[in-house]
Amino acid sequence: MSSKKLYAIIGVLVLCLAFLSYKYIDTNNDYKKYKSRYKELSILYLNEIMEPPKLEAPSPENMKITNIDFDTNVLQFSNLDGNIFSIQDFKGKNLFINYWATWCNPCLAEMPSMAELYDRFKDNEDISFLYLSREELNTIKEYIPNDESLQKIPIYKVLTDDEFFATSGIPTTFIINSNGEVVVKDIGSAFWNDESVFKFINDLVRNNEV
Repeated sequence: MSSKKLYAIIGVLVLCLAFLSYKYIDTNNDYKKYKSRYKELSILYLNEIMEPPKLEAPSPENMKITNIDFDTNVLQFSNLDGNIFSIQDFKGKNLFINYWATWCNPCLAEMPSMAELYDRFKDNEDISFLYLSREELNTIKEYIPNDESLQKIPIYKVLTDDEFFATSGIPTTFIINSNGEVVVKDIGSAFWNDESVFKFINDLVRNNEV
């Protein structure tokens, strides 16, 4: 085979590879656009059907043990700067704990109301808010700039999980009083900026003042 024919064949192969690479990139970009649009539409739909949480204590079927043993619970988590905390650090506090993930559309749908709730009580020393994700820290940090609500709340990455906080799905929210008793376990997205929630938490923190 002459060198000219060989160069011609190589040239055709290079063009074919370039075309296939372009089509792959183009298809991949289309997929990313579709995925982003699907997430957006899904969140819009969820906002149409969401309701305020029921604010009910878990049933025995839903949660067999409803009191945290702060001495044995192993839940540990870090903030976005890598500082490590444990649930023991919050003993004696009322706690609002929300489990979420960047891939969870129902989680993201309720985040604006979560941000409003947090803003209302963030200066109250009798309650702490913990927004926990089991994802990799880099995944969480890379996603936060995409969501204004996430930038307004205290986000943590779970390091060591505990079966006390086992969930059948996310989002799951626990409200725990200062004695360690779970007074609310809510599974699924909800409007957490409802007046009923504000009243519930106001009553909860008032009990610390008695």
